[in-house]
Amino acid sequence: MTNQQQEQGRIIGGDLETLGLQATLKMLALGGKTGQLSVAATHDAVDGRTVRERLDIYLKKGNIVALNSSDPAPIDLLELLRLMRRIHRKDATEIHDQVGTHLPYVLAALLERNLISAGELQQRMEFAIIQEIARAMRWQRGTFEFHVHVNVVETSMTPLSVDHVLLEAIRIMDEWSKVTIPELTRSSTPRWLPEFKGDISELSLSRDEIGVLFLANGQNPVFAIAYGLLTNEAQVAHSVERLVNMHLVEVVNDQLERQLEQSLTNALTVSRGQLKHDNRMTPEQRLQMLIHTMGTCINKLLSHHSNYARALRGKTVSNDDLYGYLEMSFLPLLRRAQRDHQIVEAVTFHDGELDYHELMDLNKLVRGDQLETFYWDAVQAFHQLMNSTFQMVIADEIGPTRASRRLNELWETFAQEVDAEMERQRVRRISNQQRRQQP
Repeated sequence: MTNQQQEQGRIIGGDLETLGLQATLKMLALGGKTGQLSVAATHDAVDGRTVRERLDIYLKKGNIVALNSSDPAPIDLLELLRLMRRIHRKDATEIHDQVGTHLPYVLAALLERNLISAGELQQRMEFAIIQEIARAMRWQRGTFEFHVHVNVVETSMTPLSVDHVLLEAIRIMDEWSKVTIPELTRSSTPRWLPEFKGDISELSLSRDEIGVLFLANGQNPVFAIAYGLLTNEAQVAHSVERLVNMHLVEVVNDQLERQLEQSLTNALTVSRGQLKHDNRMTPEQRLQMLIHTMGTCINKLLSHHSNYARALRGKTVSNDDLYGYLEMSFLPLLRRAQRDHQIVEAVTFHDGELDYHELMDLNKLVRGDQLETFYWDAVQAFHQLMNSTFQMVIADEIGPTRASRRLNELWETFAQEVDAEMERQRVRRISNQQRRQQP
């Protein structure tokens, strides 16, 4: 469609400040209009960013038949239903392999397998439209325009009465106004707090709160939990709020997560830079290099943890308290490595750092095969300690969130490089031993 045709098809337009979305939709419904209502808005996010959004609402004879968003919320319905034990992992995997995660295709596949009813399909399509319109009705800055010369997108959904949609959307808006945690939005992601060790059944949680708690795994934002449970987003936010007050969940701080992720990325980047591949190195030097690479990584992880450990966030602590906390978290890991590998008994931990200089200086005291044997044992000990330190840091700081997936992938890349070098040294050692045994 040309710009001229679009302009000719435009029969109404204006600013949201002058004529809001609610009044515009009611006017179009009363007139029995068919066409596309486009709403473009800007608003400030909680973190201060300016967000630009667009919503296209398709009407047929005054009823809503479809809706498109410029930023469709990514919802993995298959995973949500699996977590709710409504479908088996096998079905979820097969449907995912067949159609991906695109909601219309997923819903059709679920219906085809009789995993949802036609009634639930209609309910989910209607639910998504109501949540989007409730969200758009809170936009205060933006423009709208209605075009009649468009091909109205239709779906299998029964057309929705504008009055019904607006009534539900207004109720949701009213519920959002009662949420008291400022940073809690539809995009907020709740996750379980690891400190809770009690019995959930003794907490007198409502059915909605139990459902929200079940899905608050650090992967699903409020809008996804709402869609999974078919409970409106504001009600889910209220449930999250109560669970936060009961110290069962926390709301992921996106800005903090980004800082945390960048800090860990920097730590791993420095460590990777020390993993040299210089063919002029002797076997003992290569093993020494591996020890130093992993020792640096461990200390970088501990330094990072001193800034982002859950128990230390937002608090002013003395160096003694900081080192005491790191010691409490890290010493059990070091003690386990020392039990498994006697050579690292010479390694100490003080002032928040692993001190392994005695290992690095072994070449001043020992030579030949014994030095290589000692270094190889130390490499295995540090490999164990490095991996357990990373897992401790991730589990304490962010748990099973989307950020942890990215960091685990980054860690695997670094760990694979270390593992590859260790394997080269293992094969070389075996080869040398076999040569020495030959007559």
